[in-house]
Amino acid sequence: MSTDWLLGIWRLVRADEPLDFAPGVRMEFLPDGVLHYHVDVAGTDQVIALVYRVEGDMLHTDNPAAPHTLSVRMSHGEGDSLLFDFGGPRALLVREV
Repeated sequence: MSTDWLLGIWRLVRADEPLDFAPGVRMEFLPDGVLHYHVDVAGTDQVIALVYRVEGDMLHTDNPAAPHTLSVRMSHGEGDSLLFDFGGPRALLVREV
């Protein structure tokens, strides 16, 4: 299954209450498994360099600088949206670029 649709920048629209997403989060998926996680900290864009891989409908991410892995079910939704399902709580992102 091709994941070319995932490449680009995705902006958080909403996340269910139990999820720890900061407002304004953006995720920039680049080729070769590079992921830049953008967070606004006091008006400054802070970028966390992550790596990712996709297996079926599962997105796996890792932070090589501070080992922390995460796996989440994802789907490509209506209107070019990206939906993460954390086993109940969900987050919705839309394509920015």
